Amino acid sequence: MPSGRNPAVALRLSALSLLLGLASTGCLHTMEAIDPRTLPITSASGQRLQQHVSFLASPELAGRLPGSPGNRQAAHYIEEQFRAVGLHPLPSLGGYRQAISPTIGDNILGFIPPTAGSAPAQWMVIGAHYDHLGYPFLGADDNASSVAILIETARHMAGLPQHGILFVAFNSEESPYFGKAEMGSQFLFHHLPPEIGRAENLQAVVIMDLMGGVQWPPIKDAIFAAGAEKSPALYRRVKQASAPSLTVFPVGMHLVEEIPEIGHKAFSDYDVFRNHGLPFLFLSAGRTPRYHTAGDVTSTLHYDRMAATVEWLRHLIALIGQDEAPYGFQADRVEWADEVVSFREIVNRAVQDETRIPGTSRWSLRKLRQDAEWLRDADRSAPTPQDRDRLERISIRVQCLMADYSGCFTF
Repeated sequence: MPSGRNPAVALRLSALSLLLGLASTGCLHTMEAIDPRTLPITSASGQRLQQHVSFLASPELAGRLPGSPGNRQAAHYIEEQFRAVGLHPLPSLGGYRQAISPTIGDNILGFIPPTAGSAPAQWMVIGAHYDHLGYPFLGADDNASSVAILIETARHMAGLPQHGILFVAFNSEESPYFGKAEMGSQFLFHHLPPEIGRAENLQAVVIMDLMGGVQWPPIKDAIFAAGAEKSPALYRRVKQASAPSLTVFPVGMHLVEEIPEIGHKAFSDYDVFRNHGLPFLFLSAGRTPRYHTAGDVTSTLHYDRMAATVEWLRHLIALIGQDEAPYGFQADRVEWADEVVSFREIVNRAVQDETRIPGTSRWSLRKLRQDAEWLRDADRSAPTPQDRDRLERISIRVQCLMADYSGCFTF
């Protein structure tokens, strides 16, 4: 996931954070943040996920900076795992690697061919970036967590009716490559393997980022799903997919892309597919205070939730595999009623004494209570531009608290 703060926003936040610190002193009772080291790993899938993350986020790989020895070791590991779980190499590439450049490295690709008798020329892409910032930032959540889920999802594809599925571990997602031709997802889109052909042959694209972090107990078993609202048939499948012990909150991309201390900005590898009008789904568990810090290490992830996500993805892929008609794409479409319901549930928990987000100040609580009242009375049928702006601000408030950005409540 890219960094790069908007200097104007960051300056405003820095100045106002001091004022807020003076205005919001006084202790409030809040929940204790989850200590991920206390979370049990209760399944074989969870244990395998931890093993993948332990290797990819190990000090020996030194943060997987594109072009570095650690990045090349990560690529080799993912290639071997793709082979071990039964993914096919692409004949057009002569293997699992799509070279971006000698100085950056490779995307890693493996595929499952379409089931015999399925609709022709329909493919899915399931992807996550594997690069990170380099030492001392090891990138367990960002984004070894998602790569581990990618590998384990591929392991469980046997027997599903399906389109062709291309599993991709993207390189060079982080700055300075984000949005440029050298970004792994950009490179893939503009150099689609002949086995897929044209971009129009992609039925759906699923991108994952930050899938393992955990901070606030009420949503410890939840992930967020965005982007599918642009394609009604895909959104219907997202709503139908399920897995025990996993909650999936549907939220709109206009909410996800309001990023604390940065502003409105694309978030991950979905961007190039969205910009070309392809049906896509972006999955994330959201930022925690460990995002882009040296504290983002293997012991801080929720592996049982990651295992539940593997099961949920398998169900989703099976559902999508039943659909032959193209999904379509409407760039401005939102699912307003579901967005309001998702944030109503989250904010209602955030304002209660026993379930406040760790670190909530008196000022923050006051703003959240105003948000809760607005969400309770919001018209769920026809949002105005002012309504959309208000919900975007609420999204920023929630992200701020969960990631411990102290100045965001000035928005």
